Amino acid sequence: MSATTETRSPERAPSRSFRPDIEGLRAVAVLSVLIYHADLVWVPGGYVGVDVFFVISGFLITSLMVREVERRGRLGLADFWARRARRLLPASTVVLVFSAVVALVCLPVNTRKDFGGDIVSAALYVVNWRLGAREVDYLAENVSASPVQHYWSLAVEEQFYIVWPLLIAALVALVRTRWRAALLVGIAAVTVASFVFTLSYTADQPGLAFFVSTTRVWELGIGALLAIAFPVLVGLPAALRGVLGWAGILAIAYSVLVLDEGTVWPGTATLLPVLGTAAAILAGGGVAATWGVGRLLGLRPAVWIGGLSYSLYLWHWPFLIAAEGLWGDLRVRQALLVVIASAVPAWLSYRYIETPFRHAPRFALPRPALLAGAAGMAVSIVAGLALVASFSLVDTVDEASAKEAPGAAVLQDPDLADTDWASLRTVDVLRPSPLDAYEDYPSINKDGCVATMVEENYKTCEYGDEDAERTVALVGDSKAAQWFPPIREIAEREGWRLVVIFKNGCPFAASDVLYQGEPSPTCKSWQPWAMDNVEELDPDVLITVTRNARALPPGGTTDEDATQAPMVEGLVEYWERLVDSDIMLVPILDTPVPFSPTVPDCVQDHLDDLTQCVALKERGFEKSGAPAQLAAAELVPEARVVDMSSVVCPDGVHCPPVIGNVLVYRGGTHLSNTYAKTTTPILAKRLARATDGLFGSATLAGG
Repeated sequence: MSATTETRSPERAPSRSFRPDIEGLRAVAVLSVLIYHADLVWVPGGYVGVDVFFVISGFLITSLMVREVERRGRLGLADFWARRARRLLPASTVVLVFSAVVALVCLPVNTRKDFGGDIVSAALYVVNWRLGAREVDYLAENVSASPVQHYWSLAVEEQFYIVWPLLIAALVALVRTRWRAALLVGIAAVTVASFVFTLSYTADQPGLAFFVSTTRVWELGIGALLAIAFPVLVGLPAALRGVLGWAGILAIAYSVLVLDEGTVWPGTATLLPVLGTAAAILAGGGVAATWGVGRLLGLRPAVWIGGLSYSLYLWHWPFLIAAEGLWGDLRVRQALLVVIASAVPAWLSYRYIETPFRHAPRFALPRPALLAGAAGMAVSIVAGLALVASFSLVDTVDEASAKEAPGAAVLQDPDLADTDWASLRTVDVLRPSPLDAYEDYPSINKDGCVATMVEENYKTCEYGDEDAERTVALVGDSKAAQWFPPIREIAEREGWRLVVIFKNGCPFAASDVLYQGEPSPTCKSWQPWAMDNVEELDPDVLITVTRNARALPPGGTTDEDATQAPMVEGLVEYWERLVDSDIMLVPILDTPVPFSPTVPDCVQDHLDDLTQCVALKERGFEKSGAPAQLAAAELVPEARVVDMSSVVCPDGVHCPPVIGNVLVYRGGTHLSNTYAKTTTPILAKRLARATDGLFGSATLAGG
């Protein structure tokens, strides 16, 4: 989102004259983003508004610096950064503090640590890197949308504002006589390098690629190149530029209305709105065609919205997050009303915060402006840290001791056989605490034995008796890893060697799966690697679980293409290979998926009525990987299926959040590590039955 200029400022365009058409472009961009965030289905590509802003920013900021070099022969870095601080930081500070209040009042307490850190990162304008890292962190599935998530684009621009002036100043200092040519060559080299890097990085790590600055530099660079070449290009015939302008607007409109979340982004498709924006900017410069697009973009309502675009962008997102926190998922009409309502604080912010700070005489010089900006950043950082600190002050249920929290063991207690766990309203003690549940995952995640979704270095890990005569292998994704604690205990009790082969999000199947809207190349390489290792290992028993219910058919590329059939085919292919190798195959069915919000969040918010957090098994079963596993088992009758859903949904219908004073789910779709451990006797019994007494019987006998 661009926030680089102000109404009738001398930095608006190369010609020193006010460019209403650029304000109109801002309006197109911000309205696209706002409507997209309201989930209006006929604007599936509204996210491209951010790319439009990037080009505008690259053009305007570079134009400003070029004019200064023309006028003074050098670039005043302190003056430049002071203007940015005056323009951006006052409103940003207010919105960040407001976002901290939103997180404190409207959102689950479990989010405070993450969102407080987000606010600190947003204040320092590095939140895009933090969000990118979260996108590829499989264990961060519990973290919902941050109230400052929209600051990622502001962070990209701020980093641009820091580095770009240094690049331009260096090029001007090195080549004083032909500095404009030097700028053109130097910036072109950076732009091309960034674009080439973007194509490669987006293919390998789409989650990170969307947020990081290195994949967005080329978009700002296109605007910068236009600014440098503008004196020449503006000499093109007005009619030609008029045609280019309309073509540019049509390219932006097509991107907004046709592209969707399945489009590789940023990638080659990003050229459409980026080059379209550049064409529209060029069309409005100098003597424009009377029928040019500038007349449409320069209409007074569009200019007014464009002038307010920075404030609208800042305020609309925390308003949406606050509304969802208070009322749950919003319908499109409700979301649109919230977005419209955010225009009120946006206007107030523009009128009473942005404008006064921008024109205040006391901040006219660089030093006071930069000091004021630093003070604003400090206030935002304090607000974020205060939000983090508030997490430790939250009241919750007392932590249960191991003795007080038998968990799944109560399901085998005859005295408690008739207990209706779904009707349980309150508990005196609980383990783990709902405030700590997100961290209650298997130790194997900390041992480095679980490859992340983007990791290409795979390894196996061994536990139990390395010299044992019998070997059990546990292979699959994080849903397989959640059963590691009880299976390890069973293996160690029975003197078996346990070998684990895990990769988050990747089924042990010959299936092409999606990761963040793109086919996962690392899954595609891990799957045959894992199979080769299994066949070389030749275990006596192989236990596998898969969370994925859908996969891509041949030639499929988007989420809409993914169905259950290709996943079943991939499972069958691998399972038949195992059976043909005389490996005893034991698939454990995926556990039902709980509803949103996460179980720990719901429990913390309803400590006086836990029935509010009960899920339905049928609904959760259909969303899990179990249907695909069962369909595959019908085609591979040698598969010895183990169903553990009864330890999650004891009555076969309802799935309570707490059983035996233990929180069942740690968040997202995974069992808490504490609860998984308490299922050991039940799992041993079912494994023993499935393996005809080969694995699990000794545990039942106390061995």
